[in-house]
Amino acid sequence: MKCPRCAHPNPAGVKFCNDCGQIMGTCCPGCTTVNPPESNFCNQCGQFLSKINSSFSDQELPNPLFPEVLKNPMPQTASGERKYVTVLFSDLSGYTTLTQRLDPEEVKEIVGRLFREITKVVTKYEGCVEKYIGDAVMAVFGATRAHEDDPIRAILAAKEIHELVDTLYDEQVGQTLSMHTGINTGLAITGDVNFDKGTHGTAGASLNLAARLCSLAKPGDILFESETYRRAIGYFNFDTLEPARLKGVAAPIQVYKIISRIDLPKKIHRFHGLRADLIGRNPEFELLREALGRVRSGKGCLVSLCGNAGTGKSRLVEDFKSTLTSEEANWREGHCFPFARNITYFPLIDLISRTLGIEERDPPGVGQRKNQIGIGIR
Repeated sequence: MKCPRCAHPNPAGVKFCNDCGQIMGTCCPGCTTVNPPESNFCNQCGQFLSKINSSFSDQELPNPLFPEVLKNPMPQTASGERKYVTVLFSDLSGYTTLTQRLDPEEVKEIVGRLFREITKVVTKYEGCVEKYIGDAVMAVFGATRAHEDDPIRAILAAKEIHELVDTLYDEQVGQTLSMHTGINTGLAITGDVNFDKGTHGTAGASLNLAARLCSLAKPGDILFESETYRRAIGYFNFDTLEPARLKGVAAPIQVYKIISRIDLPKKIHRFHGLRADLIGRNPEFELLREALGRVRSGKGCLVSLCGNAGTGKSRLVEDFKSTLTSEEANWREGHCFPFARNITYFPLIDLISRTLGIEERDPPGVGQRKNQIGIGIR
């Protein structure tokens, strides 16, 4: 008697394969009795046997010790988990006019391609698209994989989405298309993740607030609240708007609008206001001093500072840098950010850009002249 799954020969009369555990027959849906493969009715209760029950996947194999599982299967409920996420809600401006000017099939094709490109942008920054709602898209950063810079990733994704719409679709449809976006950072409850259906079961006030900010934004605007602003300081230039009363929110919300990205951001942007002395780091200072001495003597040296977030790595480097004079060292630095780890040679590019003062918005000619001046200075 061969197993229908692995073809292993089994003795006659066995109910389960001795090699892989596959059921050797048809399982009755009423009394869970395992019947021979040729039976059309259950030998125990007489119920008609559907041949669909004759084979099970690895996850569907019945447990002979707990046959009641087959009678009363447990419903699959979404397990909730509290997470600190950043929600991006972006809506397409000019969609109504677009539907009036073009055929519905053309509109569907344009919006479909647009959403595919938006999905690529969100995935690039390791976020996930929660759902598409008509001409709007909602993405969540930190639901499936959390990063300490999720608000920054969300803003960068929003800017890239806006640029994508502005550059790719204006000439094609013969009218101006743009996005307006709301971003909010806060607690949310995440449920079951189902990428096939495109839903992740995320719920919470953060989603609603992001949608309210999106409805408040004008075409081309990216608006967010205080928490996102606090965690993105040093990476972007902002414009502080008047506190706004949003539907369903009791207190007025302080709203900020993104103006531009800082081309050469500082990773130590959190240092502001009162500041305590750095104590207990004398051994580390001595190690850095020793490394500087080796460099000044013509010997290369590499120092790695390792530690958990918040232990003072950036602070140690900043304090050490403040003790140096221009005669002791010609300090050059390049930063690497989590959201840029997929960009090849990004630390080297950042180092050269900071040294030569090359900014992202510089045209090619300006960047080339700065490069030539830098070579001359060197």
